[in-house]
Amino acid sequence: MPTTHHCQCCNKNGFCKDHQVQCDVHPKVYYYRSDSTGYPKNRQEPKPQSLDLDSTEAAIFQSVTLLAKGGYNTIWLVKLHGYFEVDLSESVGQGGSQVVTRSFNEYALRLLCEDALLPYQITNEVAFKRLISTKFPHIPVPLVFFYQATDEQDTSFIAEEYIDATPLSSNWMSLTPEQKESMAKQLAKITVDFADTHFPMIGGLNPDNFQLAPTVEGAKIFKGRHKFHSKQYYPIGPYRTTKEYILACYEREISYYSHADEKDVEQNLFGPASVSNFIKQLQQKRDALAAIDMEDEPFTLVHGDFHGRNILTKGDEILGILDWEFAGSYPVSETLSGGGIDVVEAESEELDDENTLWDRKIRDLIREETVARRWEGNKIDLLLGNGNLELARARVEMSP
Repeated sequence: MPTTHHCQCCNKNGFCKDHQVQCDVHPKVYYYRSDSTGYPKNRQEPKPQSLDLDSTEAAIFQSVTLLAKGGYNTIWLVKLHGYFEVDLSESVGQGGSQVVTRSFNEYALRLLCEDALLPYQITNEVAFKRLISTKFPHIPVPLVFFYQATDEQDTSFIAEEYIDATPLSSNWMSLTPEQKESMAKQLAKITVDFADTHFPMIGGLNPDNFQLAPTVEGAKIFKGRHKFHSKQYYPIGPYRTTKEYILACYEREISYYSHADEKDVEQNLFGPASVSNFIKQLQQKRDALAAIDMEDEPFTLVHGDFHGRNILTKGDEILGILDWEFAGSYPVSETLSGGGIDVVEAESEELDDENTLWDRKIRDLIREETVARRWEGNKIDLLLGNGNLELARARVEMSP
């Protein structure tokens, strides 16, 4: 895990404010500010997906190239003329470690989209990457070189290690049967490693001390919901019990429908029902749930977006697991989120069948791994999806 950053301009470790423009390691955020299209403001769309650099920028950067644009992030590959150094702690022998220095001249720059859940979407991503690299060094994640998390999209970013590899979803169909079996075993073991990581409450993580923090979830972001992510509207976490969390999910939706702009609410979902009537239904459901007892499952590490697009591979070797922004401590039955691990994107019936086949095999391998670790039968059943149905309903955006 990186501990220091080195400025070659003034030979200082840490954030070099005096030489921010000239420093080879610390990017100026305004070079990368993006609008809703994902491209830097006041620039033309790059052709071919690369920025034209002015003379000041060209003195620092070889190139800035768009790698990917998704629903939550825009990813740029930044190549520098110079190198920056990062101190890493590496395992040595049994339980030992040593600090080694590595040099880099490129990084992947992650910029959040306009409706991001700030600052938590940045800090949560960084925290879980750091946790995994510390607790599970055999599970590869990109090193986080530096980041900035503020309440503003334009000043929030993550600069991390660029891993030159292919997503499993693109690579899977070219694997041999033996390689697929090997990959399935790795995915099963990683899944159980996650589920073997326990927390005292439901929540996200703070990157500075690994203390639990508010959760980061898609259902807190969609259709303007991010505007109401505040204790002023509903409890944002962490949550002591499953029941407290489920009730907060209903309070999230009640607050959203009570305060959201009309343009954010999909009116066509309501039909003859009115928004006000739906708010009453949500309140009644919330009150009914508040009156019943709920048993807690173990709270364990859930990636939140674990599928073939976020698993970088070369052959049957996993080189990196990406997109930890929605990771968190959740009831163990949420590990597979009611589904499975899609190894490919189901763009055809053949690929859908491939996912179904390997989901079944991966689940069998997960069961074998948990038995080998002497898990109790009820926890195995929970991991494989036999959890609280009210929890599964509460975690998504709600509509009539």
